[in-house]
Amino acid sequence: MVNLSPSVTQPSNREDLITRRIRVVEQRYGTETLLLAYHAAFPLTITSELLYCLREKFVPCPWYAVADVLLSGLYETIGYDLYEMDGETRDALLRRLEKECGKDRLSKLADFMSQYIFNRFKQNDSDYRWTPLAYFIADGEYVNAIKQKLRELIASSPEEHIKWQKLEEKYADLLSQKGFKPIILKGEQPTDDIEELAKVMGVELKPFEFNVAYITSNTSLGDEPEEELQHEEFETVTVDTRGQIINRKQNQAYYYIEYLGEEAGKSAPLGIDMVAIPGGTFKMGAPKSEPGYDESESPQHQVTVQPFFISKYLVTQAQWRFVAQLPQVNSELGPDPSKFKGDNLPVETVSWYDAVEFCERLSGYTGRTYSLPSEAEWEYACRAGTTTPFYFGETITTKLANYNGKQTYGNAPKGEYRAKTTPVGEFPPNAFGLYDMHGNVWEWCLDDWHNNYKGAPTDGRAWFDNNDNTSQKNKYTVMRGGSWFSNPEYCRSAFRYDPFAGRDSHDYVGFRVVCGVGRVLR
Repeated sequence: MVNLSPSVTQPSNREDLITRRIRVVEQRYGTETLLLAYHAAFPLTITSELLYCLREKFVPCPWYAVADVLLSGLYETIGYDLYEMDGETRDALLRRLEKECGKDRLSKLADFMSQYIFNRFKQNDSDYRWTPLAYFIADGEYVNAIKQKLRELIASSPEEHIKWQKLEEKYADLLSQKGFKPIILKGEQPTDDIEELAKVMGVELKPFEFNVAYITSNTSLGDEPEEELQHEEFETVTVDTRGQIINRKQNQAYYYIEYLGEEAGKSAPLGIDMVAIPGGTFKMGAPKSEPGYDESESPQHQVTVQPFFISKYLVTQAQWRFVAQLPQVNSELGPDPSKFKGDNLPVETVSWYDAVEFCERLSGYTGRTYSLPSEAEWEYACRAGTTTPFYFGETITTKLANYNGKQTYGNAPKGEYRAKTTPVGEFPPNAFGLYDMHGNVWEWCLDDWHNNYKGAPTDGRAWFDNNDNTSQKNKYTVMRGGSWFSNPEYCRSAFRYDPFAGRDSHDYVGFRVVCGVGRVLR
């Protein structure tokens, strides 16, 4: 099908670098993850959803191998949940795939991808218009159907016509070298001058960029892994309407530690535990029948969330102190803003802008992009597969969370009102292995506030009123989860609160961070 034999007899420094990169990936993540990476090299670009499909079809391995591949350094992020591998790395992986699995596997991959893209076209999914198209060289039912769809698409939009021509020109050399016959056709109005074509068609020519990742000699490729997903087992509980535990279950989670550094006088290095959250679809919001329901929690709607990592605990005062001393990005951060003092207590009395600045500094320091969670990511992570008001069931007690225990929810009894924060991780986790999602301190989300979910995104992204979200000084954002100060109904998974981002920095407001597999990674 495809000639994948090496074209150079003497390995260059670049080829040696690629070989080392692949070896490090295998050492760090294992042979199953590397095998999945072989298959992931087939399309020109990949999404986490497509990678999950390849895993299901060709490489039976744990779900977290998808996250491992995207975090392995083989890919560069080029858009929201869109990743690209440079051509030479792709060639190396495909050569290994052919050697270890045979040419028949390449043919099966081509058949699978043609069906996959055809189904995406039927769903009018614009993200999959061209991803693996250049790798189809044989005619067939699905490929011919895709060709027809492309012709219709190009004919319907001058902008799409120009985009397709530019993409074809960009990949012309790669395709010809490999013997591929692209099914992206220049069509009925071929011209070598993009500007002339735009003028004839009456289209304003706007920049269209598509970045290709390159491995440079400066890339760090130590033999020892910088990080790997660690495994943790823990117990979750379920309660009845009176708050009595009726079930205990063993669960497991995978996470990595983002090491920050050493703190003076501390015996152990400081880090942030980042838990892997698998992608999935859930119903966001609350039914009107749920006690405490508010109109802002409706309409309930299906949301599909891509895989991501979220901090196991609320950001602590020790973590805040370390990041606050890093170079400033946009605004100053005080080293000790909290009213209730303690290294392992959650940081509080921080505004939304403070939390965003923390994420910016953490991103610059670690080389990965951290941010506040979107509302959808937060609720998905909080629920952890549940549909009840709280992740442990129909009600809440002060043995399960830190809130105003003088007030009750449902048939649960009154409990302790601690009137202060508690150390992170003191209460039972949810099924994803996350702590304090109910109570302790309110948690900032990334989104702008909206009065309800009409028109809300269904793909898990944050919902902004405009693109310049961080510079607005008079904006209302979103808090989730409730706090030590809150009545229990405000601690529900679905409850939303609309504070003023620049002004609300009380002693019951904190946050946690996310790092995306379905968002930008550096």
